Amino acid sequence: MICSRCRRYVQTKSVRLDLPSLNIQGDVCRIDCVDGDHFVAVTLNDEVIDVDRVYYDRLDDEWREVQTNRDKVLFYVLSQIVYPDFDTPQPDKLESLYALVDEFDVVFLRWQGGKAIGFYTVKPTGTEVFSTKERYVMPVVDTAYIRSEYRNQGFGTGILLDVITRFPNEDIGFSKPISNGMLKILKTFLMSRKEYRLHFWEVADCDISGSQQLVWCSLKRAAL
Repeated sequence: MICSRCRRYVQTKSVRLDLPSLNIQGDVCRIDCVDGDHFVAVTLNDEVIDVDRVYYDRLDDEWREVQTNRDKVLFYVLSQIVYPDFDTPQPDKLESLYALVDEFDVVFLRWQGGKAIGFYTVKPTGTEVFSTKERYVMPVVDTAYIRSEYRNQGFGTGILLDVITRFPNEDIGFSKPISNGMLKILKTFLMSRKEYRLHFWEVADCDISGSQQLVWCSLKRAAL
């Protein structure tokens, strides 16, 4: 196989991926370059799924719920390979690695010019926390990511606009801790959209009922 990073034919190794929570129909394999010791591609039934490729059935610039096998693989690549390996999270900014989604999580991909450039995931109301048996009392944005080359272009705010459109007239939770980058986006949004100041909550899954606090109040305290 030709490795796009090595720019030549290289030896590769293939590992079959077991992704039960994504419920992908077909064989999914990760291919790594042995010569350069890095990721090359993920395949679905021997078809290469490439996050840098333009998919002409996704030319509308929009957030779209993940439903097809291909889009599930694209989400896997973005969340488990591109984010940790190429846009390495910074703990000092409260960024962290993401576990793969749970079975009932809802995943949304951001499409731009036919490319998948980011995602966010939501735990729906009523989702049970395995460790405590508590249930979420509101939809909770659990993870969010935009590829670094597309940042500072409004896509973070787009996550907020999309989620309030999908869950109208509901309180919206954000998993604790909220990263510095998302807090900045939330602050800008809530400064101009006062009607949401009493509807955005920070929620910790280890203590849903006891941890809830308004994002706006947290932002005001941080400014003191």
